[in-house]
Amino acid sequence: MTTSSAGLTAAPARRRRGAFPILTATLRESQTLIGAACFYIVAIGLLVGLIFPAMTAIDLRSYVGNSAVGSLLGMRSLPESTFATYLAVELYSSIFLLLFGGVLAYAAGASIARNVEDGTIDLALARPVSRTRLYLEKWAALLIGMAAILGVSLATGWVDTLIFPGATLNWRWFLLGHLELVSLLLFVVGVGLLFSAAASAGRTAGGAATAVVVVGYLAQTFGTASDRLSFLKYLGPYFYAPAGQVMVEQRWAGTWQFLIPLSVGVLAGLVGLVVFLRRDITA
Repeated sequence: MTTSSAGLTAAPARRRRGAFPILTATLRESQTLIGAACFYIVAIGLLVGLIFPAMTAIDLRSYVGNSAVGSLLGMRSLPESTFATYLAVELYSSIFLLLFGGVLAYAAGASIARNVEDGTIDLALARPVSRTRLYLEKWAALLIGMAAILGVSLATGWVDTLIFPGATLNWRWFLLGHLELVSLLLFVVGVGLLFSAAASAGRTAGGAATAVVVVGYLAQTFGTASDRLSFLKYLGPYFYAPAGQVMVEQRWAGTWQFLIPLSVGVLAGLVGLVVFLRRDITA
């Protein structure tokens, strides 16, 4: 009887939850989206390295020099044809934010609204977890997902330089290009959280956050394709932090241009926190 009682007493002690249960649950919910983004970054990066010798026969500068193609890629010009140039065009042009930023925006948009929709947010808040802590842990989980995407991107570039002949990178500008991506991805996370804090349907909030990325891409495309529509390019995040162009031209876009999407993203996230604290999630 003594042994049995001790076992019953010790059992609850083994059921300890992690220090950050909301963060862990959010990472688990988003792992498919983040994992898919990381997989395709690796696939595209390695594919560019594999076909690089064949691509050197193509005059990529003439294609990007075409206003329509340059507008679609968000690239103004290519000063030279190197592995870094091809990688920047194929992976780090506007396509990066459109694809992988879109994935992160959807994950952010659905993060809170999904829990409101299925009622699991009541269970989360029934524990000694405040709304503020829940929101901040969601935000932290998305930042970890963002770091995973960028970390895989950096690792893929490094692996390319190891296994493919002629694949060289100027690491200073490669890293500065990724710093620009940090600014852009912080923007989409903050905007996604704002939509999620105000919505009660995960797919709707995720779709709305992704639509911001798509509309920004279209504004950049049409704004750079026509002088009459040039004002449009200032409406999207692509104009302010052109990661691919930084890698190609080896020129910093500008501190203020870097800070604008970063600041908007942080501000949107904080506004989302206020909205979430004030809204009635039972309605």
